Amino acid sequence: MDTHTYKRYTAEQVLQTQSSGNLYKGHDSVLHRDVMLYISEFDVSVDSGPSVIQAVKNGSQLPEDRFMHVWDIEVDALSIMIVLKPELGYFLADELTSHSLNIDEILAIVRQIGQSMQESAKDGIYGYSVYANNIWIQGLNQPIIINYWNHDEPLWSGAGGLGRLLYQLAVRTKKLPTDIDALDASLLQALSGLPNAKKEAISRWMRAALQDRKSLTLLLQGLDQLLLTHQERGQQEVEDEETSKDGQEIQDDPDQYEDTIILPAIVPEKKYAPLVQELAPRRPTIKKEPKPAPAAAEIEPDKKMSKKKKWIIAGAVLGALLVTEIFAVELLRNPDSTPKSSTVTEPPVVQNPVPQPVVPAPTTPAPVVPKPTTDSETAIVPNLKGLSVAEADTLLKSLRLRYKYTIEANEQSAGLIFKQELPADQQVAVGTEVTFYVGK
Repeated sequence: MDTHTYKRYTAEQVLQTQSSGNLYKGHDSVLHRDVMLYISEFDVSVDSGPSVIQAVKNGSQLPEDRFMHVWDIEVDALSIMIVLKPELGYFLADELTSHSLNIDEILAIVRQIGQSMQESAKDGIYGYSVYANNIWIQGLNQPIIINYWNHDEPLWSGAGGLGRLLYQLAVRTKKLPTDIDALDASLLQALSGLPNAKKEAISRWMRAALQDRKSLTLLLQGLDQLLLTHQERGQQEVEDEETSKDGQEIQDDPDQYEDTIILPAIVPEKKYAPLVQELAPRRPTIKKEPKPAPAAAEIEPDKKMSKKKKWIIAGAVLGALLVTEIFAVELLRNPDSTPKSSTVTEPPVVQNPVPQPVVPAPTTPAPVVPKPTTDSETAIVPNLKGLSVAEADTLLKSLRLRYKYTIEANEQSAGLIFKQELPADQQVAVGTEVTFYVGK
């Protein structure tokens, strides 16, 4: 039974039980809207209330698409209530029973959570749990961290927390062995359907995270490699399928995951191309018939002729530049006089000319005049969340923006806009289309 004495907000249903408190579905009696309520009991001996409030305030600027947005805070004699903005989605812990994610989707989610940890650490916010019941999934597998103000689960924070989350989602279990070898054996068994090279690469990454042997930056680069290797492998499979139609034998490359974490300290940047959210498909590869290789005897004369042509062209260009410069100087000296006709004798073509530096005629750069921009060409995307369709229509038309909307099931925001595609405050061209979603 809930014995708390909060006036404005009412806790209706327990959604999730965590080590530091309970998450409820609740109602705002003033604004008559649904909310999510996180209620934590005070540790009276430590007086943890002020520290929690300060931690919540420190995270007020965190991006809403990565951290649950806090609307309000209420405190009574024994507990504190954090009022959260409800979002469409589900708890990542539900995945442990639904089994809807494949291994590459799991790697992508872990990578996004790691990036959120990296960004919040810049604001001094770290040490929070990434256990599956503290992660909310919305949209296209976008993870949102719920509780970032409590630090009471050190094993589930930082790089070690990412390693345990990968194991938890891949093996689909709430209980984790304490021995790393036992974790590794269970992980490899759960990934039995994957190629051996990829299984071993994922295993090496998990070990590095659990043992804290690599920085968070290197671990995220390792996940990028795993995901990009998957993308490249998918493209290769398409090419192999086309090749197999021609009767050629296809062989799997066992070394394709060889350099996937853990790597030496210095790795070429081209192997760490940033993760393309969410792995855009490549253009189809057009196969070209290989041209027959020319004989060695034919290659040498062609190279010699090519070099001679280059020297001849360079000499001709140099001569033309010198003549032009002399002619320009004469015009500057005698601006009123008509230049006399003169015969220009081109220098003889030398078979093996000595390269000369080309000195271009000095030119005065024209001043760059910036293209004037007017307010009529651009508009600022407004925040449509919480508005009705009629209000959004009036607002967008006043800004000369087009729109379209979709009605989706959302009892919490019935008749109101709960999501928009273009983020608020973004500057866009007039006539840009804004997409938003209305609850019913």
